[in-house]
Amino acid sequence: MSSQKNFIKAMENWVNTYLFRSFTEYFDYLKTTEVSMLQAYALTFIHYKGPSKISDICEHMMVSAAAASQMVDRLETQNLVERVADPGDRRVRNVVLSVQGENFVKQSIAARQNWVKEIPPELSSEQLDQIASVLQQLSAVYRE
Repeated sequence: MSSQKNFIKAMENWVNTYLFRSFTEYFDYLKTTEVSMLQAYALTFIHYKGPSKISDICEHMMVSAAAASQMVDRLETQNLVERVADPGDRRVRNVVLSVQGENFVKQSIAARQNWVKEIPPELSSEQLDQIASVLQQLSAVYRE
């Protein structure tokens, strides 16, 4: 098997493992909250994108404007988001995370990534350094 095929197979295996473990941890965390999967997705979108119009949210999430608006209403009732006037156009209202909403997203990210801290005991320090180096190189390539 060629080096490229070996690499692709190894990456596919790792990605599958990473996604399964991360999503499992994430879903387990969501079960402890009163936030639905779709709401959590909206909160995460706002966290990474910043202040967002309802139209941005509905376009990104592929839901109707009415559905996005109702979801934001529920998130606002839960004190996870706030609607604020857009500084560039006071007629426009942006959805921003409240302190509670920001805390929710940070906790959900931590929950999703918590399992990675469980370093397999069979890996040596040298192996861990090699893996870290390769992952850093891959990250740099894909950021370009």
